[in-house]
Amino acid sequence: MVREAPSRVRQNFLRAELVGGAAVQNTAAVNALRTLPRDTWSSHPRFPAQTLLLQSHESFLEVSGVLIAAARGGESMELIETLFDRWISAMRSHEAYEEAKLYPYLERRWGLSFDAAEAGHRDLHRACDQVKAAFAKGPSSPSEVVAALEHHDAVLRPHLELEEDLVIPGLLELSPEEFAHYYDSDIQTLLHELEAREG
Repeated sequence: MVREAPSRVRQNFLRAELVGGAAVQNTAAVNALRTLPRDTWSSHPRFPAQTLLLQSHESFLEVSGVLIAAARGGESMELIETLFDRWISAMRSHEAYEEAKLYPYLERRWGLSFDAAEAGHRDLHRACDQVKAAFAKGPSSPSEVVAALEHHDAVLRPHLELEEDLVIPGLLELSPEEFAHYYDSDIQTLLHELEAREG
């Protein structure tokens, strides 16, 4: 399910900077994917194969809401902290994949910059540190935990929207064969092949 997004979010892809020196062979394809609004994604013929990232993001937002509700409701801080730590571990694995493979490939393939998305990860790390600091004060400061979780959520939501607006159109533009090759190959092989193609 594609989340409804305000019009400003639909322009994230248009605002992405081109990476200097990245060779993009098909200008028409690049222009098309850069103007693909999110409310048309689900009608794209390749969309069913590109829902995993969106589903992961939906899950992250759901967990964030559950944690905030639990903290507001006076649930055990120890339990909430345990759940938060597990959730953050899953998100860190997700981020590691994005920065090690997904971003570099789409950056080289389409000439995009993911600087803003990577900065979003750093913002999330700082927000996470604030949550952990609130937990460290013990059960006597539940209001600080609530505030920190709410702040983390407020950083998370626009980051995920920005990331989706950058990534999903680029993935949709890949042929099924190219996406399967991307999925099965390591990033060094993929970048080497793109470099050879550009040469």
